[in-house]
Amino acid sequence: MRATSKRITPLIAALCLLTSCAEGTSKQKNALYPAPDYATAKLDLSTPQATAYSMMIAMYRGDADMGDQVFTENGTLRRVKSDGTVSGDSRARWQEWVGTLNIGQAHEELFGLKVEQFETLATVWAPFTITLDGKLVGCGVNQLSMVKQGDVWRIVSGMDVQVPKGSCEGFREGYSF
Repeated sequence: MRATSKRITPLIAALCLLTSCAEGTSKQKNALYPAPDYATAKLDLSTPQATAYSMMIAMYRGDADMGDQVFTENGTLRRVKSDGTVSGDSRARWQEWVGTLNIGQAHEELFGLKVEQFETLATVWAPFTITLDGKLVGCGVNQLSMVKQGDVWRIVSGMDVQVPKGSCEGFREGYSF
């Protein structure tokens, strides 16, 4: 019996180690793409997640030209409405709005980014909260489709859906990864 227990103990230890490693990997997955400092980060289109953050950095800084650099030539932005309809392309309106902002006036915080990539195609799933003048004004999920052009990733199309107004308190904490 002792010989059996000596074999089981290392096996149990190995299973515990594998389980804890798997749990660590799962928890780390949400921390793979930490947010840069929006005030000081440079435009970075080297990865899909960096491109997603660069779009938000442009908004934070009120830099419409930087915002333009994250999109392909004919890139689009759309919104999925609560009734399931999809708005027309609002990229020009978004960039015009961004150009009116003061630094830090709008802050769209992304969290829990998930990236799927194959060759030169990627999709970024990016839950968000957005504040305007320090007040929480919206939250929801961005879905960004991207293409790699040379050494940079650019947005081909972006869509978002927002939760109903007044439902954003606790959204980030309650969002299921």
